[in-house]
Amino acid sequence: MHKPAFTSAFLVLILLAVAGCNRPASSNATEAIQHARSMKTQQAQADYLIAQARLFLEAKDYQEATKTAQYVLSTVDSNSKEAEEILAAAKMQVANDAQQAIGNTKQKLGL
Repeated sequence: MHKPAFTSAFLVLILLAVAGCNRPASSNATEAIQHARSMKTQQAQADYLIAQARLFLEAKDYQEATKTAQYVLSTVDSNSKEAEEILAAAKMQVANDAQQAIGNTKQKLGL
């Protein structure tokens, strides 16, 4: 039988799927929102947008993560704890990045 070939092909497909999981399906919040609008239920929209916002956050695209999470809260699910957590995480990362940039600038200036 062809079990080794089938197993190898299956593993390659799994690896490709996993490799692509860390990238948002949409390149920005606007695309994600437009795609979500085509979904039948608000729950499906919320789930998709939260997943996209998390991927934006992981990609360090804090602006798109924030826009996506804010849309969830303002339009899809005003009680979304996940969206609130994403907003808090993005805000914290932006503040940390700003502090680091200030520290780097001070160091370069010898302050």
